[in-house]
Amino acid sequence: MNVGDKVFLKAVGNNARGRKEVLIREDVITKIGRKYFEVGSGYKPLKFHIEGLQQETGGYIADWELYFTKQDILDEDEFQRLAWDIKTRFGGYGKVNLTLDQLRRIDAIIKE
Repeated sequence: MNVGDKVFLKAVGNNARGRKEVLIREDVITKIGRKYFEVGSGYKPLKFHIEGLQQETGGYIADWELYFTKQDILDEDEFQRLAWDIKTRFGGYGKVNLTLDQLRRIDAIIKE
């Protein structure tokens, strides 16, 4: 992780409420300290913990999750959407212990 590296931010919590599409923001790392690093410039840059990559919010709910590639965000979104579709088709709830590839194959079979 270096100053100037490109990162991608995904809106979560209240920041994502009411959106049909995932909000993705591209930004750069502007400052790196011992415990935290900052993303973005301007009025209020976002602060993230170096360990765990969680947003420092001062006790409030995080608005953004940090990723190093846009594809990671898109894969996670597709995984959640496919898992939800499959769960609703079978009427089950709980955590799905399948990989993204397995979910894609199941979804293709169900849609035939």
